[in-house]
Amino acid sequence: MTPILAAEALHYAFPGGVKALDDLSLSVSKGESLAILGPNGAGKSTLLLHLNGTLRPQAGRVLLGGLPTGHARKDLTDWRRRVGLVLQDADDQLFAATVFEDVSFGPLNLGLSAPEARARVEEALAALSISDLRDRPTHMLSGGQKRRVAIAGAVAMRPEVLLLDEPTAGLDEAGSEQLLSLLRGLIARGMTLVFSTHDVNLAAALADRVALFRTGRVLAEGATEAVLSDRATLAEVGLRPPLLIDLALSARDLGLFGAETALPKTRAEFAARMAGWTRR
Repeated sequence: MTPILAAEALHYAFPGGVKALDDLSLSVSKGESLAILGPNGAGKSTLLLHLNGTLRPQAGRVLLGGLPTGHARKDLTDWRRRVGLVLQDADDQLFAATVFEDVSFGPLNLGLSAPEARARVEEALAALSISDLRDRPTHMLSGGQKRRVAIAGAVAMRPEVLLLDEPTAGLDEAGSEQLLSLLRGLIARGMTLVFSTHDVNLAAALADRVALFRTGRVLAEGATEAVLSDRATLAEVGLRPPLLIDLALSARDLGLFGAETALPKTRAEFAARMAGWTRR
């Protein structure tokens, strides 16, 4: 199956010769949730900026639906309609006076009629559970509300792929859980999601597949459980498995779980397994 979005042998260096992407190749399938995981400076954000055309690769190419992308104005307009990007700092994307006006900006610039644009905005606000904020001035929003408005602005464009840079950065635990629930809802509706993070727990909670980055290269790639249970490889970039996976691996090491048994994915499942073992 042709990937919906792919990077092929990308190279990019910042002024001074600092490499951000070093012969990097990666693809994402339609309907997939892919976590780009790694420490700060690994090239995660730089890749996202290539995947929506903000940065032009110094070598290599980006493919959308199997076809090479272009950087002419018309090509970029179509590209960014199909691939939405939400930056880490939502303030960098919010500029209109009210939430409704801000989310309307993208659809109106697609040339849609006012009723068509309004319908898209209403749909996006509902999907992000912020319809009640429609008339709120954007400068009076909390950090979590700003993040959801920025995502709603991207969703209103009805992109095929949504790129998120560190989506839970700066949010407290309650705000992160709320955003996770909303993102799972978008995935359930068929959205393809690519997000960067240094948080192994976020990757475990949201991703189908993980690409582990180090110094502009893909160090490891595969199913979420496989990558996040590889202690040695994670340690190479200063990370450890998520707490739940770490506990499950320790229980497996002690013989409490069979070596071929799938690791539990939730706290409840882990507790049930442990309860079953203690009753033996």
